[in-house]
Amino acid sequence: MSIASSPAATPSRSLFGLPWWGLCLGIGLLMALSVLAVGFRLPYWVHADQDLVLAYHGLLFNEGLPQEYFDHPGYGYFLVIAGWYRLLHALGLLPIVTVSGLPPAGDPAATAAAWQHLVEAGRALSILLTAGFAMVYATLVRSLTGDRRIALMAGLVLAFGVGMSAQGRQMRTDLLSAGFVVTALLTTLVAVRRPAGGRALLLLCLAGMLAALAMVTKVQAVFLALGIPVAAILFGRRPAGVRWSWAATAVLAVAAGVALVPAAGLIREGIAHWGDAVYPYKPVGAGLSGRYQGIVAGWILLGVLAYAAVWRVRAAYALAAAAALALGLSVGLLALQIRPHLQNVIAVSNFVEHMFVFTSWRHHGVGGQEQVVGEGLFSLLAAGVWRTLAIRTIVLHPDNIPQTIVVEWFALAGAVVLWRRGQRLAALQAAFLLLVAWGLEVLFSLRGFQRAYAAYTDPLATLSAAWVLAHMPELLERAKPRRWLVGGLVLVVLAAHAWPIVETRRLPNPATHCDWIPTYMPRVASFPFCG
Repeated sequence: MSIASSPAATPSRSLFGLPWWGLCLGIGLLMALSVLAVGFRLPYWVHADQDLVLAYHGLLFNEGLPQEYFDHPGYGYFLVIAGWYRLLHALGLLPIVTVSGLPPAGDPAATAAAWQHLVEAGRALSILLTAGFAMVYATLVRSLTGDRRIALMAGLVLAFGVGMSAQGRQMRTDLLSAGFVVTALLTTLVAVRRPAGGRALLLLCLAGMLAALAMVTKVQAVFLALGIPVAAILFGRRPAGVRWSWAATAVLAVAAGVALVPAAGLIREGIAHWGDAVYPYKPVGAGLSGRYQGIVAGWILLGVLAYAAVWRVRAAYALAAAAALALGLSVGLLALQIRPHLQNVIAVSNFVEHMFVFTSWRHHGVGGQEQVVGEGLFSLLAAGVWRTLAIRTIVLHPDNIPQTIVVEWFALAGAVVLWRRGQRLAALQAAFLLLVAWGLEVLFSLRGFQRAYAAYTDPLATLSAAWVLAHMPELLERAKPRRWLVGGLVLVVLAAHAWPIVETRRLPNPATHCDWIPTYMPRVASFPFCG
């Protein structure tokens, strides 16, 4: 599972000699202290466009009422926040967990206090989710690299990167979505690098389920999910001594089929109701609407077959891997049936059309296109490529510079060094992760790349740097480069607090939210700041 066994992988008697669970817990505690110190007590309306809407849906679900917000579509997060509110209520920590329990509109003080408690409870959940994500991430990186020092540093960089710094201080659907899909990627990489067998197939099944759950929470996760098959081929290795029976494959295939039939039925239902979407969909173009979903399924199957061909995997085990993925993906999609709503099925099934709706809202120039694929979209993507590359120079785009850019520079320079040393596969692997991160940033620029979106890209840049460091262990053994690495890590941690501190000094005018609140929260009376 690890890339090599070396002195760098041997824990010292210092900090790195502590139990791994203790080191992971330390990451979580640092993240929690950071958020509690800066940002946790901000007024409930500071991030109203997500905090209030998501808290409101937790109340809706606990009232037994149907979902009303389908932009992301947000479904997975609504299930989690509703359960979190119920748990806190059972513990006596949150008095109001339903819409009917909210104070009357005539009592502004009680209304403000109720929403402050609800939003702070949601921020507490964000702390737990970001901390849990960082700990799982560090553990999987340790499994990939075999070096706890690299894994710990990777976990800290992720914890205090742009994405987690923003996500931990507010409620957002992309936190859960990014955590699921990045964990799916890492789980897949661990699975394809470990000995073939039941455990590896279980990891692949888990990866498929997490990728599907990421999409039902926020459909943008599909972009990273589609890169997982390529990553598996690039990071894979030939399994030694595989003994896998056709009987076991048949059993797994039957289980996959049992879950796949209703899951595929959901997708067909979503495609059939394309015209019933709450938002005005436009066709993709080239006759792809209603068909590209099959192309995506074929892409996943092709990835498994290509992996089997490149790494010479026996047919029985390759088909078992495909069945495990199909089972996981199907189970994840069937989560839509926990609180059924047709609009969620439509959004997930027609994710391209769904995302284009919100791109056209932000960029009115593409709103006049009769279909998704058009000149306006390509122009926006070209502008996104320029913005993404310009930010990496700092000079050409000095705004919105992420603190993790030093990590990207390290990964890029390290990939060049590895290539010149002859370690070309490792260099390609590191470069691939960076390119995927930049590609995601280009795509997310169609919605205006927000700091919180870095929850999808930071993990890839950090993994690229960790992969480089794992192939250059001498940097950890020599005092001077080790000091530079620690210095870079400290810089990331300190810089992570710059924007949150600025945010506490620049509170927005809450009245600017009053125009959209009646549309997205129709069951709630006017907020105190709306007069």
